Amino acid sequence: MIITHGYYYDRIHGAPSWRDDTWAFSLTSPHKWRNIVPLGKGGSGAPHGRYGHVVALHGSDLYLHGGTDGGTRIHGEHGFQMSMEFDDLWRLSLLDQTWELMQPGEAGHPYGPGKRYLHSAVTVGDDIWFYAGSNRSDLWGWNTLQNIWHQVIPHPDRPWPGSRQGHKAAALPERQGFVVSGGTRWGFGGRALLDDLWVYKPKLNLWEQLHVRQPSPVPRLYHSVATLNGRMILSGGSSNSPGMVCEDETWIYSPLHSQWTQLPSAPIKVYHHTIVTHEPTQTVFMFGGHLCGPDSPERHAYMNGVYKLKIPAENSDQDL
Repeated sequence: MIITHGYYYDRIHGAPSWRDDTWAFSLTSPHKWRNIVPLGKGGSGAPHGRYGHVVALHGSDLYLHGGTDGGTRIHGEHGFQMSMEFDDLWRLSLLDQTWELMQPGEAGHPYGPGKRYLHSAVTVGDDIWFYAGSNRSDLWGWNTLQNIWHQVIPHPDRPWPGSRQGHKAAALPERQGFVVSGGTRWGFGGRALLDDLWVYKPKLNLWEQLHVRQPSPVPRLYHSVATLNGRMILSGGSSNSPGMVCEDETWIYSPLHSQWTQLPSAPIKVYHHTIVTHEPTQTVFMFGGHLCGPDSPERHAYMNGVYKLKIPAENSDQDL
């Protein structure tokens, strides 16, 4: 599990703390953290601290795109401002532990998706796919071999997920595509949240909505998803916005039966966290995030613990 960049509110000093460090966590015993890039050591040749960014792993390279720092790179640590998103794409070599700002090749789109945050990124083959964010609805691919951007226009006669932010995406290698889950469109309260599932197949340039039976997870944003043995794991998130209502539920979706099954809940209710899966041990790992509501009496409660959930071996199919 690779963790890079992020944000938390430092209650001791009464100021935001923007993170630009990178860490790796071993998914096999003994579970240990290893600091890849120390805090503040990247210098001008590394991405500025931010949140709402997305990352995707391709081989031994980690790609980071977008996010926001509220303008702190311009006016300092105080006075968060809206519309201060980044549009940069960076690559971190996990072998030599150095960052590189990617410059798109002339054969592709000259500047790519533009400024945004709260979007999604997922690796499929040699392409990294970026969807929506900042309440947009566009789909972009970055080819890691040619270093070029290309925008994909949906088929005009076919349905597609539409604009959203705070959603999540996970790769589906068996279909050479990815799935998009939930999020929100501009609005307030639970009615603005989404609970839909969509699969995108790059080779066909085709979106397909996955229909589900009840019961199913309530609409949410800022949750986390990952795939395991052809099924999708969904964890946590908030079922309201603004005025976050955190969830501790864990669900697994089987496309073969178009059905969600609820798994044991997490020990904490959290959003903006990360989950990854480890197929050899059939385990889900959960890291970080933000508490909310009655679980966060101090207003700013950020988590840095790691939890794991063992998934029974029978919970597998290759239909995705």
